[in-house]
Amino acid sequence: MKKFLLTLVAAVAIQFAVAQYYCIPYPNAAQNPGAVNPDGENPYPSTSNVGWSTLWQGGAGSATTWAPEQTLPFGFKFNGTNVTKFTAGNFGTVAFDAGTPTVKPSAFSNLTLPNANIPNNSVNILGLSPQTNTTYNSAIMTKTYGTAPNRQFWIWFNFFGEANIQSGWTYWAVVLEETSNNIHVVDMKTLCVTSGGALCTSNVKLSAGIQINATTATSIAGSPSLGALQITQNIFTAGDNSYYTFIQGSQPANDLASTKVTTLPYLILSQAPFTISADFRNLGTSKASSADLNYRINNAAKVTAAGTGVAITPLSTQNLSHATKWTPSAVGTYTLKVWASNINGSADGNASNDTSYFTVNVVDNYAPRAILNEVFTSSTCGPCVAGNINYKNVTDAKPASKFTTVKYQMNYPSTGDPYYTSECGTRHTYYGINSIPRMEVDGGWNVNASSFTSQIFDDFQAKPSFIELTGTSSINYRKMTVNANIKPLSDIASTSMYLFVAVCEKVTFKNVKTNGETEFEHVMKKMIPNANGTLLTGLAKNTTTTKSLTFNFPGIYTLAASGATPINIATQHSVEDFSNLEVVMWVQDITTKEVWQSGYTTHTFLGIDKQPSSVQNIQVVPNPTNGMTKVNFGLNDDNNIQVSLIDALGKTVKTFTKTEFTSGFNSFTFDAASMSTGVYFIKFVGDNFATTQKFIVR
Repeated sequence: MKKFLLTLVAAVAIQFAVAQYYCIPYPNAAQNPGAVNPDGENPYPSTSNVGWSTLWQGGAGSATTWAPEQTLPFGFKFNGTNVTKFTAGNFGTVAFDAGTPTVKPSAFSNLTLPNANIPNNSVNILGLSPQTNTTYNSAIMTKTYGTAPNRQFWIWFNFFGEANIQSGWTYWAVVLEETSNNIHVVDMKTLCVTSGGALCTSNVKLSAGIQINATTATSIAGSPSLGALQITQNIFTAGDNSYYTFIQGSQPANDLASTKVTTLPYLILSQAPFTISADFRNLGTSKASSADLNYRINNAAKVTAAGTGVAITPLSTQNLSHATKWTPSAVGTYTLKVWASNINGSADGNASNDTSYFTVNVVDNYAPRAILNEVFTSSTCGPCVAGNINYKNVTDAKPASKFTTVKYQMNYPSTGDPYYTSECGTRHTYYGINSIPRMEVDGGWNVNASSFTSQIFDDFQAKPSFIELTGTSSINYRKMTVNANIKPLSDIASTSMYLFVAVCEKVTFKNVKTNGETEFEHVMKKMIPNANGTLLTGLAKNTTTTKSLTFNFPGIYTLAASGATPINIATQHSVEDFSNLEVVMWVQDITTKEVWQSGYTTHTFLGIDKQPSSVQNIQVVPNPTNGMTKVNFGLNDDNNIQVSLIDALGKTVKTFTKTEFTSGFNSFTFDAASMSTGVYFIKFVGDNFATTQKFIVR
């Protein structure tokens, strides 16, 4: 019997040694594991990387080496055994309780796991190599996030290189999770760059996984040629991140993880009953063909019903709706708990990921949301072209009533955009932006504009607003008058709510610089009264607050020579065409940065010239033009008229003196083929009148 028990123990030990970990991929997760780490992804050294400890840093000439051994900040089990220390190698390895390991690869290579040149009990992202440019070096950095007993310890391989991405960079991390003892490998950022500084399209080839010993390892699928999942943008947030989770033990046959509750977070009581639904991902080895769905509201009894249409293959996701609808008893905030059970007639093999918790707000009324999209860009920024094109493609397919747009032309790179103003800089600083293209959606999505998608638009726009925002504006000569009406649909306790008003030019042409763009849309020209906004107080339910604001555009049109010396908005302006302005307004909590509502005013153009007494019905055909152009107009009486073509700077391009114009229909032609792209005006001046008509040369 004793021999049998020893044999059984040995057999169990062998089985455990063979199946220590399994790996679950989270491709394009757009967040870090558990969303515990909110930090940016800035290269070393950077003052933005607050709270990180540096274990090693070096450049492209470094040899493979180990950093000094470190103590883990919390208890952790690797492969079922308690470990207290780790050592990180600059070739992408983290080894546990080994002191300084006696083995290491001789070169930076994506070695296939298991490998005798890699220490036992290690996590690996092999193929990384130290990188150097004129500003940054590679570094291994650590930081602890969260609170016990659910902390994460990050070991970050910051600004490394890899042969296939030439002079580019790649960022990865090993994350240890307290209590669960899960290990995450995070794919953070990768960009291929040539030695000349141009973008390229190659991807890294890495070997990532866990090595138990020289004969046993669990690798991420695709190793040793594992590529990063996003290689086209240099994003400094987790918005483009993917990760891989290693879980100790054998993968269960039945494991349904509730990943997201899809019931709307705001519900109008009068529209009850409501369907409870959630996304479920199959993390088991067997297809899920049946399951019970459960939900609990606050502390009430759970509600269970058999799921219908359950068919979830391994690693795929399906949205499932509960058969029993929910009718709230009153307006208020409710906690919703959703989970699946009885998968394929058996218990769920991993209870730790079963449940999603969600807050539902039941209200008596809300307003449709118009999301505010603030885009930071520049005519000297090459990547901004793709960001602007992507933004336009997404928003052109959306109803105009569902969004507003403000574009801030920035003072970098190089000389920056000629339409940069100090108010653009104020908004840039407010959001803590350090690169362009960059985009803010309702103050809560701070990512490269090239990553903006229709789904992101829909997710933000689906959130109801509790403010109705309407307004009017007009411009008479150069005086802009704005009246904004703010009506809360619930009491607002915040003391940091502000109204912001931005005057934008719908299309501009004169700020062309080096990135190839020739037209620029929704360009911010002035914030009224300024970029700090107007404080809103006493916001009570169903009580309208009206703010009346005015601004006189001063001086003459000025095109700044560089972003280092922007125009003085107190004495100058950069408006190409005063008849082409729009006014965006929004209400924002300046502490949380959340935008509660935005909208365009109903805008009226009252004129910028003396009203005509003789010329009527002016037509420029074609408009826009780039060749022979015909101008038609009506004249009420015989008159000697001087006709001039004037550019946006007020310079006269061409003058026609006509004495043969007579009462009735008149026309003349001119050739625009040699004229520069931009906005122009045809100006008619008579004995007692003057008027203009805009046209565009493309």
